Amino acid sequence: MKKILLLLAFFPLLIQAQNVKAKLGAGGSFIILNSGTPPNEFVKFLVKETGEVNWYLDGQDLFIRDGFFDAFGTGTLYKYDFMHIDGANGRIGFNILNGKSDGSPGGENNLPLTSSVTLMGSIATKVRLLDGSVGASYTIQQDDHIMIIDKTTNTNTDMVLSPVATSKGREYIFRRNGTSTGKIIVKPSLGEKLNGIVNGSVTLASNNSTLNVVCGLDSWWVISQLEVQSAFDVITASAAYTPNKEDKTILVDASSASFTVTLPSAAIVDAGKTYTIKRTNAGANTIIVAGNGSETIDGIASIRLNQRFDYLQLQSDGTNWMVISERISPSLVVNPALPYAATAYDGTISSNGNGTINLPSAAAVLGGKIFTIKNSATAGNPTLTVDASGSETIDGLATWPLLKGQFVTIQSDGTNWIVIGQ
Repeated sequence: MKKILLLLAFFPLLIQAQNVKAKLGAGGSFIILNSGTPPNEFVKFLVKETGEVNWYLDGQDLFIRDGFFDAFGTGTLYKYDFMHIDGANGRIGFNILNGKSDGSPGGENNLPLTSSVTLMGSIATKVRLLDGSVGASYTIQQDDHIMIIDKTTNTNTDMVLSPVATSKGREYIFRRNGTSTGKIIVKPSLGEKLNGIVNGSVTLASNNSTLNVVCGLDSWWVISQLEVQSAFDVITASAAYTPNKEDKTILVDASSASFTVTLPSAAIVDAGKTYTIKRTNAGANTIIVAGNGSETIDGIASIRLNQRFDYLQLQSDGTNWMVISERISPSLVVNPALPYAATAYDGTISSNGNGTINLPSAAAVLGGKIFTIKNSATAGNPTLTVDASGSETIDGLATWPLLKGQFVTIQSDGTNWIVIGQ
């Protein structure tokens, strides 16, 4: 066989109007070698008797090509490839317009230019299931296409896009699967662009949300993004609860017991994330909406929903929570354990023990805010002390003592507290 191949290397083969047969025995093969000599003699084309065909491009291109034609009606002739395999980069294109017939540079160096594929059936692409709870980031692989990311933790997970230089024309599809508050952040390689912005990013915010991106000449671009509405849009809580990332409206029912709604960290959910929290029950049980850890709501640790139909609409600024709108009825009578830090949403505070009621800052509450504070003891001689905030005063005094049965009504003038009744 090698002798025949060597003869073909020296003599051109011209066959006119003849049938040519090459019959291979069991286990035989038809081989075409390159021009080298051992040990640099390499197989270029191999057909096995079993039907296996191997064509070794060695970094070169393979074309199945039509002739030149006037593709755009401009009088310029273009080459038309039915199929073009880029042996250097491992890409394949179909129905591709390539270089010009005069030999000037064209698509053969920039595969592909234009392409179309007609499929008469279904198509399958790579689907990878990822655990977004493992590790802080995932670098997207060359064989990735559709990625379904489970997210069951409250920490962030980065999905790092492949480099633009080796990804032109590539498409990725992401789907979030999980109800935790942790972010799934799609971002380019460090220093590269997403949507034309260096180190830009897109966050998958809610369960079942999807993102489709494609790589252009110098940037990744978002083609489509869908935030899916779900059952988490409106939920009901009747016990201590921390909202999920995709929650929107939380109806709270304290018919059975008092409880606290603790907001997720404003630093973990997206800046701009909003929640509406509304009380649905009447009665004396309390519902407190509190920041996460040291985070605040309009500068204070918590806000109480005192009466039925009270609500708060809150928004994250990325660090703390802000009140966007509210309906908070003043609590008619609060009977707290001492010491007690009065809130701007209290009305009358009554206590029958020795201890202190600490007022909020008169400068922080709305001017005109009124408290009535009473020592409701009926036995003994307990002293209830009303303590102004910081250097602020109550009619010029730092504290205001109340003996058994005494009360004081005070009002903020925006700087200090003034006594309007006792």
